[in-house]
Amino acid sequence: MNVVYAFAISASVIASITTLAFLSFPGLLIWCAFIGWAAYLQSGGIASVISSVSASMLFGAFMAWLFAVILSMGVLPFGVPVAAALIVAVMAPIMVIAQKIGLLSVVPATFYGFASSFAFLAQTDGVFNLDSLLSLSLANSLIIVPVSLFIGVFLGWLHATAAGMLTQQAG
Repeated sequence: MNVVYAFAISASVIASITTLAFLSFPGLLIWCAFIGWAAYLQSGGIASVISSVSASMLFGAFMAWLFAVILSMGVLPFGVPVAAALIVAVMAPIMVIAQKIGLLSVVPATFYGFASSFAFLAQTDGVFNLDSLLSLSLANSLIIVPVSLFIGVFLGWLHATAAGMLTQQAG
């Protein structure tokens, strides 16, 4: 089977089952899972990138969580926009330089993790506060976002594996 068709068919099946599962059992972030899926495929879609893509996204999610904790503590003597800009000005180069650590080599995935966490924090009522950020619950971005992203990486692997099986069967 043609590779494009194999990827299309496997995406259709996996995405529909994923949508059904996430909508039937709410709590996890389906949009975040699709970002993890895309990060895996963008990074080559081969099993050997699972650890670096996952670690990079986790690092980005951690940096966003740390950003939120620092901002929520109000330790900088500025309004939120200036304080947020200053914190990001320090964090962004750290996230890029971290690529020197082999496991954190996928800089786009680091930024996907950061952006996913920030989106969750900015768009979910009641979670951008120290109580939520320090809780052991799905209100904590450091829990919900990485779990959802990792599910997405697994879905990306499943997608690529299924597509590979479809192309090999047609020989």
